Amino acid sequence: MGERRGGTAIVIGASIAGLCAARVLSDRVDHVTVIERDRITGAHIPRRSVPQGRHGHVLLAAGHQRLRRWFPGITGDLEAAGAVRYGTEEVVFHQAGGYRMRPALGYRGVSMTRPLLEETIRGRLLRGYMNVSVTDEVAVDGLIVEDGRVAGVRTDGAVYRADLVVACTGRNTRFLDQLEPAGFTAPDVSTVRIDIAYGTRTVRLGSGRTDPRIVLVVDNPRAGHRMGTVVPVEDGRAIVTLAGFHGDVPPTDADGFHAFARSLPSPAIADLLAGTEPLGPVLTHRMPTSQRRRMELLKRHPAGFVVLGDAICSFNPVYGQGMSVAALQAQELGRAVDRHGLRSSRLPAAFYRRAARVVEVPWRIAAAADFADPRTSGAKPPGTDLLNRYLDHVLRACHTSPRVAGQLLQVQNLVAHPRSLATPVMAARVFTAARDSPAGTCPAPVTHDSTA
Repeated sequence: MGERRGGTAIVIGASIAGLCAARVLSDRVDHVTVIERDRITGAHIPRRSVPQGRHGHVLLAAGHQRLRRWFPGITGDLEAAGAVRYGTEEVVFHQAGGYRMRPALGYRGVSMTRPLLEETIRGRLLRGYMNVSVTDEVAVDGLIVEDGRVAGVRTDGAVYRADLVVACTGRNTRFLDQLEPAGFTAPDVSTVRIDIAYGTRTVRLGSGRTDPRIVLVVDNPRAGHRMGTVVPVEDGRAIVTLAGFHGDVPPTDADGFHAFARSLPSPAIADLLAGTEPLGPVLTHRMPTSQRRRMELLKRHPAGFVVLGDAICSFNPVYGQGMSVAALQAQELGRAVDRHGLRSSRLPAAFYRRAARVVEVPWRIAAAADFADPRTSGAKPPGTDLLNRYLDHVLRACHTSPRVAGQLLQVQNLVAHPRSLATPVMAARVFTAARDSPAGTCPAPVTHDSTA
């Protein structure tokens, strides 16, 4: 934890990224003002400016662990509001032609609607940290730039001044463009064209279903590339999302939606849908590219200003990385402030270097999965093809080896480095287990350690 050294900060956007940034800064500055253009009602209703707010969200282990450190007891708050706890043995993956083994790693995750998570974090922030305030229904029109540094923001009717402005305004943030007249160039942007379209329907689980689980089914990306997820949420409901890539759009009518689910290589999602009550229409979302702004490569940054969250890196949403990566970026912002000070001209560059290290691994993981589809184009990280060839073996090994399946889960949850899947011992286990890969029924949970 940092030490307050005086000063003020403004966070633009009350998203997960913005709330995490505000929490980090609350330990280090006298006052943090969060400015949000949407109305914050306190009800669990998706905000207008969050296009994915009605779709399923799961906190990866790295993000969940970070939130628990910042807000002790927050998991209990979420559960009391209806969020669903689950163990790794309750996560059902069908990928690479078979079901993964389901090892119990001792970690319990939590799934819920995005509005519940936002409201819970915001409530804990405002109740626990009196030096944080949230101003809603106010749009920031521009930055105040004076002598090469950002000194605050302008809104329609007011000026807010601060020592540091943090823009958590999403992948389409406009504030970097506003800095160009002051002599600060825009960063290069790496993009991966995926053209993902997905449809989501919230359903009520059948009365006979007493064991809600996370379900993820992935088709062969070399032969169509469809996928689907089921995420249990509050009040006995589940959010079912079906996705297609490169122009394959899930239908929004009931029959077409069910047929799309039935086309997946596992019947798990289609069978679940057959026993549920739909609670609304199929909601759609489309995202043409994943993108990464290479902020760390710029030679000059204005003092007093950084961007954070999706403004740095916006991932393919089906991998569920965005919220956790935003939390980890916020953590690195705090460390950069501790090292250089709030007003230092070196702070932005130092933060962007740290944020790049946070982003690098999940960006490579997501890009590797995306480039398994031969139709994907764009900025392919070096070594992606070799990585994908090895991951084919890893995924097949997960069908029979609890140890490999458990290690892959830790990598995907950002608590282990991908290198852990390629140690000599693990590689031998991967190639041995991959040879025995069946395409069969969903395995039972593995609740004991295994050397397989």
